[in-house]
Amino acid sequence: MGIKKFRCIALLLALCCLMIVGCGEAQKPQQDAQPHEGKQIEEESDYPNRPINGIIAWGAGGATDVVSRMIGPLAEEQLGNPIILSNMTGATGSIGTQFVYDQKADGYTLLFNAENPPLYPVLGISKLSYAEFLPIVITDEGYSVILVSNNSPYNSISDLIDAAKENPGKLNMGITGVGGQPYMGSLILKEVVGAEFNSVTYDGDGPVMTALLGGQLDVTIVSFGNAYQYIKNDDVRALCVMSNEVVEGAEDVPALGIEMPEFQEYVNVPAFFHGVFVKKGTHDLVIQKLSEAFKEAVNDPKFIKFCEENLYVPLGIIGEEAVDYIEKWQSQKAWLIHNAGDSVVSPESLGIPKP
Repeated sequence: MGIKKFRCIALLLALCCLMIVGCGEAQKPQQDAQPHEGKQIEEESDYPNRPINGIIAWGAGGATDVVSRMIGPLAEEQLGNPIILSNMTGATGSIGTQFVYDQKADGYTLLFNAENPPLYPVLGISKLSYAEFLPIVITDEGYSVILVSNNSPYNSISDLIDAAKENPGKLNMGITGVGGQPYMGSLILKEVVGAEFNSVTYDGDGPVMTALLGGQLDVTIVSFGNAYQYIKNDDVRALCVMSNEVVEGAEDVPALGIEMPEFQEYVNVPAFFHGVFVKKGTHDLVIQKLSEAFKEAVNDPKFIKFCEENLYVPLGIIGEEAVDYIEKWQSQKAWLIHNAGDSVVSPESLGIPKP
């Protein structure tokens, strides 16, 4: 065999070897994809394999905080890993909401919040709402109560309304921020009977109650459950519950819709609800595990008793039912804000239907 012929054969063999190696390398990503996907599914099936962070979007001592710290430990019993709860307050709960949104959608950062996010876009507080999250569970719902101090000159809701109309913007109303429960209650009073107050903002129901007890406020509107112990101890005076019916267990507190029928269409849905949420994009297996755990927690006798003692209504709503519940609540409250002239963005432009 000549040298030239030998060199040609050697060159052809080398080229063949390179082609075989190249084809093998090209196939590697396809071979690796399936095991990687299987590994991800295995990791989600193993959820949770470490502690979970729970962000409470309101301050210590308020209704959202109290409910969250009741339901969290009951759910972690079902999950087998701790839920580490911490408060992240400010801007009507939107700071905590934004923080959870900025984390990975892996189920290891949960949002414990109330009814406020569906109103953020309408009020210009944030572009976020619950549309960017998935409800794990709606734990409970309830109504607001209008409170004054026990030495207040106002003995009825009519007394308060008359004083507010005679002195527009002079009576100090404690609120938890624009879009919070006290704000919504004061908006109803303004819309229906023209009663206007001077709003003083606090970081949650707890600080508001402290200010009322300390004589810094004339009135506030908070969750009935959060105020109930103060009412029973005669620390504050309840003028009425913002409902069309008296609340079972507190029949001595008048219902606003009965006392003044003109309010009935404005108080025909609960003033607030509490829930647990995850960022959209969280794996279905994780959502299923969380929803099952929190639904069991809501049905736990300890949580049921807690709700009875604090005048909350336990719900345990999950999935599409929870989404529908939020959208119905959003529809009524967003249009109330808009009709009162307090909206920054029209609910219609946001695709929120009229109630």
